[in-house]
Amino acid sequence: MTSRPSLHLCIATGQNLANLIPALQLNATKVVVLETPDMKVSASNLKRALESHGIQVQHKPFDDSSPEAIESCAEGIGMEFGEGSVVFNVTGGHKLMTLAMAEQMKIADDLHLLYAETRHQRLDWLKPAPAMEAMSDVLKVDDFLLVQGYTRVRSADRDGHWQVEAQERAALTHRLGSESDKLAKFFGILNKLAQQAMPDKEAGKPFRPVQNFHPAPGRSGAEVLAQARQLKLLAWDDDTEIVFASEEAAVYFGGGWLEEFAWLVLRGLKPFDSAVNLVVKRIGSEAENEFDAVVVHRNRLLLVECKTLRFGRDPAKDADYIYKLAQLSKQIGGSMASSLLLSARPVDALVSDRARQYGVSILAAAEVRNFVGHIRRWMQAT
Repeated sequence: MTSRPSLHLCIATGQNLANLIPALQLNATKVVVLETPDMKVSASNLKRALESHGIQVQHKPFDDSSPEAIESCAEGIGMEFGEGSVVFNVTGGHKLMTLAMAEQMKIADDLHLLYAETRHQRLDWLKPAPAMEAMSDVLKVDDFLLVQGYTRVRSADRDGHWQVEAQERAALTHRLGSESDKLAKFFGILNKLAQQAMPDKEAGKPFRPVQNFHPAPGRSGAEVLAQARQLKLLAWDDDTEIVFASEEAAVYFGGGWLEEFAWLVLRGLKPFDSAVNLVVKRIGSEAENEFDAVVVHRNRLLLVECKTLRFGRDPAKDADYIYKLAQLSKQIGGSMASSLLLSARPVDALVSDRARQYGVSILAAAEVRNFVGHIRRWMQAT
């Protein structure tokens, strides 16, 4: 493999992953970032992400207000970096700026001209000799956040106590997920009972652990209740009455199991990086966003949201939820992001149509059992 210079030159852009990936993969020690007036914020985000890896960063203002200004700035950069070895990443910037820079950098003694082809997970080299190089897995969750202008508030896969409890009932959780086709109707009833049991402090409603099925659950549901009873999550009289052991147990049956299922699946498949219950905020803002799961693999990001309440009661609100999910995935993952809605309950045609419109994948009700295959295919996609 060709040895590449540790000094990198790049142009700040709205999709800075194409600048960050080569710098990390090629072990850059210093990155000079050219920033136009419109790209000051983007350049600052890139600087923050690079510095988190101990890479020295230098900003260079670049006036792109006219062809004459572009030519003058490009000439100055060429003279400054024309001696020695440099990797020039031409992925960012508009065409006139890139052409001017490429022309001026020809004078460099040892120029390595690079284009980051993120869609095909490839680094394309034009100089010193044409070559193609596969991208390495270098990006983690926090790299995406920083380069997109966000920061992690908290996550850490929740706390140790939550993880221990999730592991203790892992067999039940996997059953709920893998048999979602058989249990779809039962889910709806159990979810409703769990919601009814939960306290409402504003309304003065206490925790009401005793709830009743009407009629008694069928065979598949009865097997789930028997397994839950063994785990002491609830008491069941083998007929219609159940008693939730605690508020935490009601939360689990009210939908918490779906988040645990996602966490268990991700732990088993071992993507390059992931975080559950991730809370983030945009740098400079106090507004927070929480995500059920964020998965990073092969420099791509997948945002997974788990929903347990039924869609369809408020079509406008449902459509807004899908839109926000799509937008948030792009905001924290840029062009390398996609999103998945994991729903324990069915979704209607309107929600499905909106999801297709915004590029959101959905696994709902019986389809939840396909979650493992969906993540595995996403991880293997080229």
